[in-house]
Amino acid sequence: MSLALIDRPAWANRLAPTHALWLGPLGLWDFGPMPGWRPWSAPTHRPPAPRPHAGFEAWCQAHPGTGCSLILSAWLLHELLLDAQQPLADDTARLAHARSLLLHYHGDAAAQWPLAAWHAAGRRGVSALHALTLPHLQSIARGSGVALRTVRPWWSLALALAMQQVPRLAHGDAARVLVADGALVTQIDLSRGRLSNLQQRRLPQATLAALPVPAAGLLCCALGHGLSDHDHDQAIDFDSTRAGAPPGITLLGSLAGEAPAALWCSPADAARAPAA
Repeated sequence: MSLALIDRPAWANRLAPTHALWLGPLGLWDFGPMPGWRPWSAPTHRPPAPRPHAGFEAWCQAHPGTGCSLILSAWLLHELLLDAQQPLADDTARLAHARSLLLHYHGDAAAQWPLAAWHAAGRRGVSALHALTLPHLQSIARGSGVALRTVRPWWSLALALAMQQVPRLAHGDAARVLVADGALVTQIDLSRGRLSNLQQRRLPQATLAALPVPAAGLLCCALGHGLSDHDHDQAIDFDSTRAGAPPGITLLGSLAGEAPAALWCSPADAARAPAA
């Protein structure tokens, strides 16, 4: 799922590697060429550590002739999960309906927010980009000869990552994925793999202990970044009790750091996933 395919690069850079970039309120991180351009076949091979940059413009100026896929922090977006019973025939109707809801809750500023309809896990919704504009990002990229190929919300990639590591998320009557972005957590509820609820929740503090406690017996996994109460230097530990998370939450890697530890799952990660 992506917000939009917003650029069609010239032949000179259509075959250039596509870097995965994560953009959040604290800056931009480059996770390197995406797996489609650099496959990880060795079972012990891991992606390189993300590299911070001053911002999107600085990254583009340093990487002329390349492509990028921009992954956006939850702090930059508002998300709407549309009622499946609403008689909305197509994306035009869905966007109009979402615009009216955003204007009601956020006022006149919402009239200028770029909107994108999406379809994920059997449901439809709309993302509203309230902190940036796509034309501005596209202008920055083109000015440096960079192909900005897609823009997508981090939660959608995190959901795919969680389901790859824990296949049971797609099969249980009820399951939950928590995507931490510091004190802002995207809660994704699933029923038999179908999206049943999507909401952004503010934690009282950016700690593992502040994550919302799931109901007894609910399969609940958490991933992301920006939460303390975790030893930054320890190896990844899937034991949520030792890591400081509330009971019932399985951590899919470290939730510390200023940006996600990874934007996709390598074969080694999948092999180490807990049998939750």
